[in-house]
Amino acid sequence: MSEERLHEDYLEVVKSFRRYLEGKKGIKKEREVRKDKTEEKDPRVLLENLCRSMQNCQNCSLHRYRTHLVFGAGNPEAKLMLVGEAPGREEDLQGKPFVGAAGKILTESLSQVGLSREEVYIANILKCRPPGNRDPLPEEIGTCFPYLESQIKIIGPRIICALGKFAAQVLLNTSQGITHLRGKPQWYKNNITLIPIYHPAACIYKPAWKKTFLDDLKMVRDELGGKS
Repeated sequence: MSEERLHEDYLEVVKSFRRYLEGKKGIKKEREVRKDKTEEKDPRVLLENLCRSMQNCQNCSLHRYRTHLVFGAGNPEAKLMLVGEAPGREEDLQGKPFVGAAGKILTESLSQVGLSREEVYIANILKCRPPGNRDPLPEEIGTCFPYLESQIKIIGPRIICALGKFAAQVLLNTSQGITHLRGKPQWYKNNITLIPIYHPAACIYKPAWKKTFLDDLKMVRDELGGKS
């Protein structure tokens, strides 16, 4: 075989190997693109990114008093989202929503009606604790509410259960009291059922409300298509 033919064969081998490498690279790149697109739509990833973006938030004065920002917790694909007012002392210390006395009542009550914290998502209007557990100020609500709206958009729940006066009033943009609002399903942004109920903390100070609180949670469960 002539040197010229050998050289031609060599070049063909090089070209074939190059095409092979380029094909492998293209497959890898395609897989990376598919992975990126999947992560862009994954609610868990989206919530993690949102939470990460908020960790150093100083958009209102509450950042001066917090121990931890309390983002939210639960199933990122939950059909039911529970929304409270603001973190309390225990929540601020642990960085998790509803882990104090009110949280214990909530967890027990959910269990009593056949629901669990693991299948729902829990968040608050405010992500930082107001000093002394005072009521949220309008400017604090205005600053923090867009974060909750982002959480709702990512999770896409079928039902939002507003726990207490502030959560109900903010989500429904109303000044009506919780005793008038509670137990009456309404619409949030025209496509999510919103049901206001008492805040579990109210059951600590008014034990007679516990039965009403449980009855309302049963209604929420039934709206989800749970047990009768």
